[in-house]
Amino acid sequence: MKLSNFLLLGAALAIPQVVALQAPAFADAEDQALIQNRKESIHTYLLNIYIAQKRKPEAMAQYKTLLAMKPNDPRLNNDLGKFEASSGQMGPAIIHMKKAVDLDPGNAQYWGQLGQVYIKAKRYNEALDAYKRAVALGGQDYQKPYEEAFKYIEYQKKQDQYMKNKKDYDAKLKQQKKAGSSKEDDDDW
Repeated sequence: MKLSNFLLLGAALAIPQVVALQAPAFADAEDQALIQNRKESIHTYLLNIYIAQKRKPEAMAQYKTLLAMKPNDPRLNNDLGKFEASSGQMGPAIIHMKKAVDLDPGNAQYWGQLGQVYIKAKRYNEALDAYKRAVALGGQDYQKPYEEAFKYIEYQKKQDQYMKNKKDYDAKLKQQKKAGSSKEDDDDW
């Protein structure tokens, strides 16, 4: 067999293999959706395994991967926010949980959980607003936290007013003492 025929035969045998390797790129929409669904399932399984094993860095990596696949998934954003809050990362947690309520504003659970994170972050006015929204949407589990947040905010307002009044009173008392001491000094002369 001549070298040219051998090369032609080799090329003929290689072409179907190259086409087979490229098939997923030319797959129809149904196949692409199936592939995407499988990828999401695999990353979700890995995420659950890492969470169960308390492997936070690996779990966070899976959350980020899933979020890259589905950035507008309210459940995923809310779950990531809860995970970040449990790790003490309140700033990122609030960002993801706010995105969840923006994507699904009718979900009372998302609003209530956002309120809980605001409480942990000591942002009581925002917590009150989130709890109020959760209760308005039927989240009766958040009625008591709403009432407690309201009472706490009212207490803080009274405390702030008391401290302001005390500071004013102390300043006036100091002025009176200063004025009184200067009169006593004048009497000696």
